[in-house]
Amino acid sequence: MIQSQEIISIYVLTYIVVLYLFSVFQRVKLIYLFRSARYHFSKIFYPYNSDDLGVSKINYLHYFYIFFYVLIIGVIITHIIALIEGGVAKTKGLTLIQIEDYLKISLIIYIAIFIRFLIIKYVLSMFLSSKLKLIFYKNFIVNIIIGNLMLLNFTVYNLNSFYDYNYLIITTITLLGLHFFFQTKLYLSYISKHEIKSIMYFILYLCAFKLAPWLWLYSSLF
Repeated sequence: MIQSQEIISIYVLTYIVVLYLFSVFQRVKLIYLFRSARYHFSKIFYPYNSDDLGVSKINYLHYFYIFFYVLIIGVIITHIIALIEGGVAKTKGLTLIQIEDYLKISLIIYIAIFIRFLIIKYVLSMFLSSKLKLIFYKNFIVNIIIGNLMLLNFTVYNLNSFYDYNYLIITTITLLGLHFFFQTKLYLSYISKHEIKSIMYFILYLCAFKLAPWLWLYSSLF
């Protein structure tokens, strides 16, 4: 058995080291990320300003965003595993066979989401306006913020014996609710400011590339 506390400790140590390196070599991006988090939470009950939909350019293949992409998916997978295990893994740990199985599942999820990214970037990009592309970027920033909160939450849960399985369920639902709340605000901000054609492309994106992959994953796991 490998104790989950040991695995989490390695994750946290790696995260701290990477965050320190970002503070040295990618300080501007890191500051923007922190300011975005403060903005979203300080404006949580207010609609976004029109300036928030300004045109911007981003390179998703930059190592800064690749790290957080890996982090987001890793945190989601970790929570799924913990919920499937019913909290048992926290106390008893995981066997090598379980870890190998979960790594295979993780690899499948990473590949599926990466393929989705390539399709959106290189195939659908010809149909998407710059405003809609920016919504994807803003949505990704929200994912990074919630992903970091989920990592912090899972670390607190795993390294403290007085937090039980019910705590994990409640906090996970709360963070997911917060994630969908911020996403809905972004989507409504976009829909209220654009023409029907762009909105139709946006709805197509939501149905084909947001809902379908997770429905497929749910049906595969359960």
